[in-house]
Amino acid sequence: MVYIALLLSIAGLGMAWLCHRKNGALREKLSQTNSRIYNLRRENLEIQEKAEKEIMALKFEILKLKGELKVEPQMKIGEIMSIHPQAQQVLAGFHLGGCSSCSVDERQSLSEAAAVNGRELEPILVALNTLVAQNGNGAEATEPIKTPNVQLHF
Repeated sequence: MVYIALLLSIAGLGMAWLCHRKNGALREKLSQTNSRIYNLRRENLEIQEKAEKEIMALKFEILKLKGELKVEPQMKIGEIMSIHPQAQQVLAGFHLGGCSSCSVDERQSLSEAAAVNGRELEPILVALNTLVAQNGNGAEATEPIKTPNVQLHF
């Protein structure tokens, strides 16, 4: 009887060891699958962002050709920066991006960014629409726009 119990316990230990090995192999396979899923998700997000930028550029190109391109308060900061190469300089002149104390999220609308940073919206709209009207084709202007002087207090 003791021998039968000993034999069954050895068989049980052997089966446990085999299950442990199989479990380790399955864990490794799961880890590889999770890694592939992560990489595919990252690639998918990159492709989606690229497609959104291309769609935005085409949308603005159509508006330029129609002569209807203008900056509006509900436009996202990223969209405004893609309209004209110097739009970022204009926004920096109003302390909407350009330094660490006035950084903005490209996904925020212009009105949200102005409200969060305590800026008036109308002068910003006038400056951006003037920029677009002066050089609506989006090419570099012959002279860079001069941004206002900034005072630093230490």
